[in-house]
Amino acid sequence: MTISGQLFAINHQKVDSDTARAYQAYLLTFIWPSYASNERINYQNINDSNTLPRYSIKQNDSSNLKTADIEPLFIPFTSFKNRIAAHVSILVNQTWTLIFNHVGDAINQTFHSQPNSAGYPNFTGSINIRLGHFLESKIQYKQYLFTPIPNATATNQNTESSEQNLIPTQVLNLIQENKTASRKLNYIDHPIIGTLLYFEPMKLKVALQQRNLDKLKARSSDNSTILINNSTQSLNE
Repeated sequence: MTISGQLFAINHQKVDSDTARAYQAYLLTFIWPSYASNERINYQNINDSNTLPRYSIKQNDSSNLKTADIEPLFIPFTSFKNRIAAHVSILVNQTWTLIFNHVGDAINQTFHSQPNSAGYPNFTGSINIRLGHFLESKIQYKQYLFTPIPNATATNQNTESSEQNLIPTQVLNLIQENKTASRKLNYIDHPIIGTLLYFEPMKLKVALQQRNLDKLKARSSDNSTILINNSTQSLNE
């Protein structure tokens, strides 16, 4: 099937050109260094890390890149990069094409940081974006703390083996809500997790093409969506 044929096959959802509105959404989350705040943060204990999702490692995943990789993001993030990005660690660096068919529609997206060699990311999240008079977002974060597996004996000291002996034992659950107009840079503050959020209006035709290309790209790298837990279960059955 040709590329144009694939795009046509993906574009099965009807869009009302009279009411639909499209945006490019940009989300950047980062973690402040421990010395930046003296506020006490309460983490919850994780009783069983085996219940947490584990992901296959995507070699070209840019979600856990450091400050130099902020450059491809939209221009409004440039001032952030120049001022404080050198002092923080990037957790996720995401962009989505959003097409709302009507006012009142909502779109959900999920994301996670690059997992370690055992498949555990140190950060996962989801965002619900609703189109009203403003763009209304509800973001849910989970940030994990890791400790070595009890009685684990590493056969060597390389990074991969040490990561495999680390499991998440505590989690910070965070919910943040925001309401904004487009073309307005939003900074959502927290003592641990900082967030930049931005929406750029798009022409509907361009947004449809971009969304379909994004879906094709996701299909071509579908190994990044495979949960290690599920594949391990299949092998054991």
